[in-house]
Amino acid sequence: MIRRSTILTLLFAIGLGFGLFRLTYEVQTLEGELAHVNRAVASEREAIHVLKAEWSYLNEPTRLEALSKKHLSLRATQDSRIRTVAEIPARPDVSVAVAAATDATAPAPGATTVAANVTAASPWGEARPTLAAGKPLP
Repeated sequence: MIRRSTILTLLFAIGLGFGLFRLTYEVQTLEGELAHVNRAVASEREAIHVLKAEWSYLNEPTRLEALSKKHLSLRATQDSRIRTVAEIPARPDVSVAVAAATDATAPAPGATTVAANVTAASPWGEARPTLAAGKPLP
């Protein structure tokens, strides 16, 4: 009669053989995926190399100069347009302009108030929109 230890050893060997068989195919699948990823990485590196070469060509200074002369009507700045810092007018206090333009009462402490479509004149003469968001108005 076959001993109990012989049957257990035989079952263990069959289980081990099945596990190794399954592990072998799993490793082969993972190696295939790794090869696919390596090919994709090589392809992307080649694409990056091509893009860097194209970027170098597109940013060549002589080419950009020729294109700017062809498509832009730029000219040198006249000396009369250059100012010193002292000649630039100071900015007006925008918070005073916003407070003067709104007739709302002061919000509760911690409240969020937004004042939109309020314009304040800039020192250069044009009106520019001002927005006080996230802060209570003074």
